[in-house]
Amino acid sequence: MVGFPRLAPVTDAMPPKPAVPANLSSPRAGTPEAFVAEVWPHAKAAAAELGVDPRMLVAQAALETGWGRSVMRGPDGKPSHNLFGIKATGGWQGAAVTQGTVEFRGGVMQRERAAFRAYGSVAESFADYVKLVRDNPRYREAVVAGSDGARFAEALERAGYATDPQYAEKLKAIAGGPTLRRALAQLPLARTQEA
Repeated sequence: MVGFPRLAPVTDAMPPKPAVPANLSSPRAGTPEAFVAEVWPHAKAAAAELGVDPRMLVAQAALETGWGRSVMRGPDGKPSHNLFGIKATGGWQGAAVTQGTVEFRGGVMQRERAAFRAYGSVAESFADYVKLVRDNPRYREAVVAGSDGARFAEALERAGYATDPQYAEKLKAIAGGPTLRRALAQLPLARTQEA
């Protein structure tokens, strides 16, 4: 269902290259700090709906988009706002973008092309992610994990959210890593306090 819209794995140890993400225009655009500032309010709201740690949602969006550097775009150049690599399957009736992706088939990495969902905003991307994870029984164990980020990541991997056999480890590394910690520390205190 969900794929990797990037060609190289993005881990906390790999600093992102400067680039301007699809919807960020601050002076720090293209940095992990700008990406986290953009998505944090959405991650907190989505995490509250799911009952999970918002850092895991930011980590997942960072992994899927390379900290916002690789947000998929349509042929018209408009951003898809797809932060979670959700494919346009399962009866999807909305807009879609076709993108090169890396999938693991039988443990072997393969390059493929696939259609991914496109959204009108970051908020729509998070709302669709919440609906997917909350309403699909295969992700029940992830939601039950609650605020245990490691269990959440491992349950997503077991449920087949992505084909990467190291998906959970990458999510945990980003969620607990210095890049996200530094980006969250730069946000105003009121934005990072847990409800």
